[in-house]
Amino acid sequence: MRVRYLFKSFQAALGCTTRGLSVNGFLFPGNHVIIQRSSLGDAAAQNAMPTKTVRDMVDKFTCMVGASSTYSAATVDRTELLKLLPKSQDELPTRTMSDSWDSAVIPLSTNKCLREKYITFNEGVRIGRLLEDLDVFSAWLCYRHVHNPRQAEHPDLPSPYIIVTGMMDRMDFCKGVKLDPNHDIRISGHVSWTGTSSIETIVHVDQLQDGAWKKVTTAVFVFVARDPLNQGAAIINKLVPNTEEEKKIFEQGVLNKLSRKIVKEESLFKQPPNETEKNLVHELFLSMSNPKQHEFAPKRKPQGSRWISETKIKNIIMCHPEHRNRFGKVFGGFIMRKAIELAWTSALVHSGQRCTISHIDDVVFTRPVEVGSLLYLNAQVVYTDGEHMQVSTKASMMDPVTQTLSLTNIFHFTFAADSAVPPVLPCTYHEAMMYLDGRRHYQLVTGERRYYGQQESNEDRHD
Repeated sequence: MRVRYLFKSFQAALGCTTRGLSVNGFLFPGNHVIIQRSSLGDAAAQNAMPTKTVRDMVDKFTCMVGASSTYSAATVDRTELLKLLPKSQDELPTRTMSDSWDSAVIPLSTNKCLREKYITFNEGVRIGRLLEDLDVFSAWLCYRHVHNPRQAEHPDLPSPYIIVTGMMDRMDFCKGVKLDPNHDIRISGHVSWTGTSSIETIVHVDQLQDGAWKKVTTAVFVFVARDPLNQGAAIINKLVPNTEEEKKIFEQGVLNKLSRKIVKEESLFKQPPNETEKNLVHELFLSMSNPKQHEFAPKRKPQGSRWISETKIKNIIMCHPEHRNRFGKVFGGFIMRKAIELAWTSALVHSGQRCTISHIDDVVFTRPVEVGSLLYLNAQVVYTDGEHMQVSTKASMMDPVTQTLSLTNIFHFTFAADSAVPPVLPCTYHEAMMYLDGRRHYQLVTGERRYYGQQESNEDRHD
């Protein structure tokens, strides 16, 4: 409750409305994450074609962290790099948002081989491929933010930091904008907030269409800086906002951090459903049972609807060395690509229509995935509203001997079809909680609720 109180107080101080905050005409209604279209850097540079490609950026990134271009199962000893880490933030110079700002291009118009990897069967762009680029680009921005004086004393050594993806907080796609596989895509962004070891980035995606850059989507990522042995947190530079615009962006980062705590605090795994949700579950129970015969088991499924369990699709992937990141673990962007493509398949099979992604919310990375692991993914439609579907996808490492699962990632996707889709219904209490969780995430991205655990009626309010 304390975190929720701080969230409300800080939100009020920022002047947020119940439906969102508008800055520079860029409105993201209702959710805990509000993304601002910044004007950092040189205006001409932001309107021009970037001078480097994503491939160029990856090559620089690989060199900076000292990653090998070839795979070896042997562990590289990075103990020597511990001496480069600062003991406190006071040892590090402060940084600005402009220090980390950068841009890169995906040259689809000129690179035919690259285009083949991005194009879909219906001549669109694979969003999963784009997620891979956004993940590595966001990590690159974090390394640009870090400026360590001790590193300058040892220019022959790679960066001592291991910066890993903690979550992708929010990604919204502009309605009516379709990515074209024949035109270049530009990625740009900067660090928007920092803690002691955590870093938030804002990344914008635009495509060159009809001679102008058109906004496609904006995403917020959260990263965590670790020591070179990946055994503990590493201290990073403090971010200092200079302009009024930067102060608003930074303050929103603080609000985002509080809202992430609210999601954990008010999870259905920790708190029971509110009264409105309890009544909703009971109404669903009555619609599927036979009260006259006192039959509690769901016997009647409304015509045209499906059980949530009937929408589940599964996949198991062997994680090979080609899927690794710069630190020998399975690349988080690869997992996101596989997750969204499985989720899209689930939405396609359920709706019978080719769907488009409209929102990605709360992509959580709970643990790294080792090369050689079996990655088990399952996706299912957990909530529907007209032509919209909320798809929950989970990724886990599977032990091939015991077949036990260890959760690694959670994904929440919102898809839109051209017409109304079959409603989904829970068959068990477990599925009812999935239904309510999906409903909460859907209402967040549509603006019907401001934060995950928001109460819906006077009966729900206990604080």
